[in-house]
Amino acid sequence: MTDPTLAEPAPDGPSTASAQPAKPSPFDEMYAALDGAATPAEAQDGAQVEQAIRWRLVLGGFAEAHLGFDKLGSEQGEGAALNEDLANLLTEARAVDTPLSYIYDREHEQRAHRGGPGNGTGLSVPMWLNKVRTLFPREAVQVMEQDALNRYGLKELITDPEILRRSEPTQDLLKSILQFKHLMKGEVLDAAREMVELVIAQLRTSLENDCRPALHGPIDPMGQSPMRTFRNTDWRRTIAKNLKHFDKERGRLIADRIYFKNRQRKRSDWRIIIAVDQSGSMTDSLIHSAVMAAIFAGLPSTQVHLVLWDHRLMDVTHLANDPLEVLMSCQLGGGTQMLPAMQYCSELITTPHRTIFCMLSDWYIFGEAQKCLAMAKALTEAGVHGIGLSALDAECNPVYDERFARQLAGCGWFVAALTPKKLAEHIGRMING
Repeated sequence: MTDPTLAEPAPDGPSTASAQPAKPSPFDEMYAALDGAATPAEAQDGAQVEQAIRWRLVLGGFAEAHLGFDKLGSEQGEGAALNEDLANLLTEARAVDTPLSYIYDREHEQRAHRGGPGNGTGLSVPMWLNKVRTLFPREAVQVMEQDALNRYGLKELITDPEILRRSEPTQDLLKSILQFKHLMKGEVLDAAREMVELVIAQLRTSLENDCRPALHGPIDPMGQSPMRTFRNTDWRRTIAKNLKHFDKERGRLIADRIYFKNRQRKRSDWRIIIAVDQSGSMTDSLIHSAVMAAIFAGLPSTQVHLVLWDHRLMDVTHLANDPLEVLMSCQLGGGTQMLPAMQYCSELITTPHRTIFCMLSDWYIFGEAQKCLAMAKALTEAGVHGIGLSALDAECNPVYDERFARQLAGCGWFVAALTPKKLAEHIGRMING
């Protein structure tokens, strides 16, 4: 039996298939409101027109005809077609649309559509920034500033000192400054340094709070104070702290509290060597590495070496305590030649079993991979604690060559994509164990 829903229509008559009702378009009501037979003000509370205006803000000016905006009439005649509330809404929407068009009409230009950046708005970058911050919430401002820099290359945001000082100090802005700092001079460079310092201070505070327990060990509420023996008495501190209890009549010092010194076993210092790939894809990892190097440098009995490398090599150990100077000194964008960096760092090792060698890279190494792996194995056999840190992006997603990472792990190195907190925990176990 033939399925009637599949039967072809007769040449001179309608189809014998069951009639299926047309699926209504979600825009039908909106189009009806904008249709000439019914003015938008006659639509129920103007909801359809308001919906059209909201979609217009999302889709941009090139969607006006598809949304039926041409049926609202000319700009001079809109007041007659719209009630007062909808007219005010349309005016407000146009004010919001101006800074949106200034940035996002560039997308249409890139795709060869008509209309260029700004779509004739006549805005300058400072004017645009003022409007954005006046009209949009803080979260939206951050997204629009990031799009302006990263998607559309609006370099004025980081090459104008006044704009820089008024920008939101975020890690995305810090990355943009590092990428374009070669364009900065004078007052612009000073403003950029101020912004980098703000972002670094925020990041360092956050990382120190996360890493302090792991690196220094948690406080034991039941822990014992230094051994209270005569030999361990801290006489200088005890006298100074108890002078206020001196008995003048009897000529005696009454010690309300006796202080003791904590004697520790003399141990050789740990040496932490941090070698960071500074090729163009490593910006996020470089920022965190500079801050973590400063945190490690603040540990007792620890020497820190910081080396930046790509196809060049730069030892910035003298700046390890100052992540601002490290980042402003880096030269992003080179190739990835790991072998010279490994050879240089190996010369810094004096006590292998008290040395932690952290090599951070995306591991996209060509031509010298086998030599690097051979050196990594030799360092392990000598007693060096090798750590291979695979690159992470700003969202902590791993970005690296998994094949080389596995081979490096086979040479006896601890290889992983670690957040700064996890790295601190791993190194903390080594130096406090």
